[in-house]
Amino acid sequence: MPATNPTLKTEALRLRTEERLSYREIGEVLGVPKGTLSGWLRNAPLTSTEKKQKMGVSSYRTPKKERGEQSSLHQMVVGNLSHNQKAKIAEAAVMLRLCLHDMNVFGSVFDGDKTDWLVEAQDHIWKVQVKWASTTNKYGLPIVPLTCSFGKPGQKRRYKKGEFNFIVGYDLFTDTAYVWSWDDVAHLKATVSVCPEAAERWDKFKGQ
Repeated sequence: MPATNPTLKTEALRLRTEERLSYREIGEVLGVPKGTLSGWLRNAPLTSTEKKQKMGVSSYRTPKKERGEQSSLHQMVVGNLSHNQKAKIAEAAVMLRLCLHDMNVFGSVFDGDKTDWLVEAQDHIWKVQVKWASTTNKYGLPIVPLTCSFGKPGQKRRYKKGEFNFIVGYDLFTDTAYVWSWDDVAHLKATVSVCPEAAERWDKFKGQ
């Protein structure tokens, strides 16, 4: 990944200054190696208290943001889910909701296509991306990546306009799907945090 990528560098700085994430946490979100992040963020260090907190040796705790109640589905999980399992669960949960809202779902016939699904809603065909909503910060809300694989394994870039009309993030912990249109997230760099305004907003598919 080029160290001069301005979009990812800006988002890395935001995650550091606003979310106070570590190199490891930022790397998991953006797919950027620690060496690159250390260069980008050398002027935005964590405080000693924050470093200790990340290492689990401090009794200080940042107030946890309200996420919602744990779902019965999440209580069924045994062990850690793999990336492939998370993708399948998210897609199954979202497809169920689309079917219940009388929308037809079609998968891409091309391997490597940036569009997960084509969804027919009334007189429209929408390009839809489905993502797993993950928590990179124990005390924060889940976030949904706005990036896709690019080039070598582990490298990512921001989705471009036209590659999706809607992006849906699924949070298994609360069994909630969050729906954003392209316009909703066009101003964001690499991630979007879950919020009540986006929860189960399937009406957007029929109101655009």
